[in-house]
Amino acid sequence: MSKVVTLRLPEATAERLKKVARRAGRSVSETGARSIEEWLRQQEFADIEFREFQGQRLACLKGSIRLWKLIMAAQDYDLDPARTAEHLQLPVHRVQAALNYYAAYPEEIDRMIAENDAVTFEDLQRVLPSIRLTTIVVQDDADPLTP
Repeated sequence: MSKVVTLRLPEATAERLKKVARRAGRSVSETGARSIEEWLRQQEFADIEFREFQGQRLACLKGSIRLWKLIMAAQDYDLDPARTAEHLQLPVHRVQAALNYYAAYPEEIDRMIAENDAVTFEDLQRVLPSIRLTTIVVQDDADPLTP
């Protein structure tokens, strides 16, 4: 559910907003609402910023990695901030900031992880025609009888 809120913007700001909306192919209302939502989230989570990737605005750790990628790595460590920080070579408090954001907006991050997981080799091959698939057989050293 949305609510209509009226704002008075300086003329130059309104023109800049219109220009950004036009470039994004969105309405001024949608662009303004998204901008305010991002600003509010950045106020609530100081280590978070939003950047554009292929036409999508994504939450990122300031000056660093996209949050969905960080959380995907953190899931391999049961969302343990210290182990994730060590793996990603980031300060623990920054990883904790990402985990705090994830706790507040899990659907947003889970959707991005699901989209990533859905990418197939054929999808990659369309974008990168010279890519080749390599199969590696891993032998279990613990059992010398395993071929």
